[in-house]
Amino acid sequence: MINLIRCDDRLIHGQCMTRLVQHYFIKNIIVIDEFTATNPTMKYVVEKIAMPGMKNEVYTVDQAADPIREAINSKVGTMIVFRFPAIARTLFDQVPELPKSLMIGPVQKRDNTITVQDGTYLTKEDKQIFLESGSQLGYLDRQMQLSSLEACMAQIEDNQNMIRKNMKEKQKLSVALGLLSGFFIIILLI
Repeated sequence: MINLIRCDDRLIHGQCMTRLVQHYFIKNIIVIDEFTATNPTMKYVVEKIAMPGMKNEVYTVDQAADPIREAINSKVGTMIVFRFPAIARTLFDQVPELPKSLMIGPVQKRDNTITVQDGTYLTKEDKQIFLESGSQLGYLDRQMQLSSLEACMAQIEDNQNMIRKNMKEKQKLSVALGLLSGFFIIILLI
């Protein structure tokens, strides 16, 4: 079964392994990335970094349809991850039974992109993909709708944590600048 579909240009990383895998009960990760799948060293590394009891698989977009269909029909919790939103549209077209639920993580800056949030940049096409994905909420069965909403809530939590972290850093900077300004004024007055 597909528990999570994620767009993240980091593919597999710490948050993925410590939080998402546990929260969504994932035992199999399908990585869809042209560079990783066609580079033997990268493919080997990604397949071998699986946690105990897990399996990572790496495919090109063209190779991914059959393994995704197998995962849909399996009882093993599976996450699909890829770098770019346009891949989602291709996968949804290739595998119509694939749940139309998508979690967005950081997506690198490219030409003709707009900033959606720090670290996430989307083209007009990417934005349209997400709008289409969101329009499917009433179409999915109850469990997939709940999974989609939980994925959205997890993403919002991650964003809030990042904002809190940045806010603390900015508060420290503000205090330091205030103190330095005070010392500067005292020096000028002396």
